[in-house]
Amino acid sequence: METQLTCFSHNSALINDDTKQDLKCSNKIILPTSVLFDITSENDDISKLYFKVSNIESKFGVVCAVHEFSAPQSVVHVPYYIMEECGINNGDKVDIKVVVPKKGTYMKIKLHNGKEFSNIENPKEMLEKYLSRNYPVVTQGHTIKIKYENKKTFYMDIVETKPDEIIEIFNVDLNVDFDKPYDYEEIEKERLEKLKKIEEEKQKKLLEERKIRNEKISKFKTSSKSFVPFSGKGYTLGSK
Repeated sequence: METQLTCFSHNSALINDDTKQDLKCSNKIILPTSVLFDITSENDDISKLYFKVSNIESKFGVVCAVHEFSAPQSVVHVPYYIMEECGINNGDKVDIKVVVPKKGTYMKIKLHNGKEFSNIENPKEMLEKYLSRNYPVVTQGHTIKIKYENKKTFYMDIVETKPDEIIEIFNVDLNVDFDKPYDYEEIEKERLEKLKKIEEEKQKKLLEERKIRNEKISKFKTSSKSFVPFSGKGYTLGSK
């Protein structure tokens, strides 16, 4: 199935504000019921539906999942960051095409800000849950964004996917790999500085312990009441 619809961001969708905020960091779109009717007339299996939203002129597009079929007639609501990536403005016509992606087995991600991402609690576990819920399908070469506890937004590139450039990652055994983040040099510099500081503290502690030990030895030797081993008078065996 392929059709053209007028594109608007989620800001103008008739959904509650919490859902709008959640969908802003996803690749889920809202379609009109007419699209659902057209699909069901051709295919009984609608449990998993994915659509490629493309710029009509450049043909560049992103494969998206569906949040629900509640948009006005001839309208599709798309996350604004996807519209920006595809060069689509509010009110532009876009191509909508059904796609059937393969089950994913591998995905490599490149973080834009790896330093901040590594500071969150259980980052890999959080990412896997977030992707499964908000990005059931991903496309190689595209950028996605996630929001952690509705406070911090992280951008990341989908560097590589297998076995195809478009893969479904919902409810699959997926091997996720991380490429060096864009701020890798900054992270590495900070790591080396921390190691240097730890080593300096270690050497400082050793010097302090050595100083204390030497002071104790010196005090022991100079004390008049100290016992000095083998300091008594000696005798030769057999002497009279």
